[in-house]
Amino acid sequence: MLQRLSIKNYAIIESVDLDFDSGFNIITGETGAGKSILMGALGLILGKRADTSVLRNPEEKCYIEATFSVGSLKLVSFFEENDIDYQIETIIRREINAAGKSRAFINDQPVNLELLRDLTSKLVDIHAQQETGNLMDSDFLLAILDGMANNSKELELYKTKFQAWKKTNNEYAQLKKTDQDNQKEKDFLQFQFDELNALALNIETDKNLAQELELLENAELVKQNLLNSKQILDEGDLSILTKLRENNRLLNSISDFSPEIKEIKDRCETIVLEFREIVRIVEDIAENTEYSAELIQKTTERVDLLNRMCHKHQCSDFIELKTVFENLESRLLKIDSNQEALQTLENRLIEQKNSLQEIGNQISSKREKQIEKFESTVSSILKEIGMPFGFVELKLEKNIDILLKNGIDEIKLFFSPNKGIASKTLDQVGSGGEKSRLMLAIKSLVAEAGALPTLIFDEIDTGISGDVAQKVAIIFTQLAKKHQLISITHLPQIAAKADKHFFVFKDHNADITATKIKELDENGSIIELATMLSGANPSAAAIQNAKDLMGR
Repeated sequence: MLQRLSIKNYAIIESVDLDFDSGFNIITGETGAGKSILMGALGLILGKRADTSVLRNPEEKCYIEATFSVGSLKLVSFFEENDIDYQIETIIRREINAAGKSRAFINDQPVNLELLRDLTSKLVDIHAQQETGNLMDSDFLLAILDGMANNSKELELYKTKFQAWKKTNNEYAQLKKTDQDNQKEKDFLQFQFDELNALALNIETDKNLAQELELLENAELVKQNLLNSKQILDEGDLSILTKLRENNRLLNSISDFSPEIKEIKDRCETIVLEFREIVRIVEDIAENTEYSAELIQKTTERVDLLNRMCHKHQCSDFIELKTVFENLESRLLKIDSNQEALQTLENRLIEQKNSLQEIGNQISSKREKQIEKFESTVSSILKEIGMPFGFVELKLEKNIDILLKNGIDEIKLFFSPNKGIASKTLDQVGSGGEKSRLMLAIKSLVAEAGALPTLIFDEIDTGISGDVAQKVAIIFTQLAKKHQLISITHLPQIAAKADKHFFVFKDHNADITATKIKELDENGSIIELATMLSGANPSAAAIQNAKDLMGR
């Protein structure tokens, strides 16, 4: 419910403060007095863009502030999801400075216009004569049938599952794209992997290949030198080991005479043992060292191949090359695992879609049962408000394979305002006034189905009068019993039913003309109604007629 609207420095409005009734609010005034300006200011609260042209005084800011009571609209989750402080009395403010820069606030927290529009679309529903877009919107019409069919629980479940299905769909699409990109390079990756796999890389052996090759290429020299070394160490009377053994024999014979000599003797025995081990190793190496042209060629080829692979993959050594190989293996395994993940997601999508279709069919079935009631009720109301031959038709189209955010249905409204004319879509038939009355008929039907935001009708009664105007006034009154209603009107029959009556006028007393709005008391409302009936300076008869309209 819109409780209060405050406007400062907007167009030709200097300052206006309006407190609205929870029921039926009427705004009247002379043509050109500024009723449209009031709607323009409200439009800024609803998220429309602004520029410096809205500033009455270009040196001051423009402020527009609205207070809404939102306790009955179930918006707590909306506020939480958008990280806004929830308050039952929510205040929305727009500021436009001299440079044309606009700022928007919800409960003193700055927000962008998209979020502002998202919230206010749940708070205010404006309908002007030239605006009938909602009547051609499938979601709007389905929402009406859902309200009539009490589909709230099924829809809540459907929307929860629909979001989960969309999330899975997005995951599948992203993974599918990744997989397609990977598949394009899989052959190349596989070639690189197979090439390195064929190397049978072994860090422990491959890292010493260059040294082994050098040994092989110098095998004859190495073998000869080793044999000479063995001869010096352990062959003949002059070998080192022969002399060491003789030395040990001499020391051993006197070792008991002195601890120092015994220590020297022990150390020399250790040296002999070490020399024996050296001789054994020299013999082994010499025995295993043979010149082999075939082995040299094979080792050279291996070293060259490994070096080429390192250069190809920009590796400094075989350890980095091994890492490249392992990474290729990991990427190929991931590509293969993507296939499994894709299949898992595909199966999940099928399950989710089947579940959604089942719930969607339940929702669709309940909607279908309400179509006849919708058509008959709206057509009946049309007859009451001046279209005795007007009727509507709803055509529900069920999508078997396509999932939509509100179910599996799409719906179109067809309308005929006149006798003998086949129903057509709204862009093909109906005047502005007829479409406005159609919207009014539908809104009155919706009002019975549940909570609605504040309803604002901007001169949708243009082109009607007399008994039809009286019937429209009755519908407005019925609507206002359950929902806040604000109507800008030029018809006294409608204005007479107001719970609160506002009068828009121009004040020419100051240097600059200003639009002002005042709340009329009962006497003021009677005079305004009489003026609407007969013109300025209404007669006693007009005043009495006004009182009769008000039931006074």
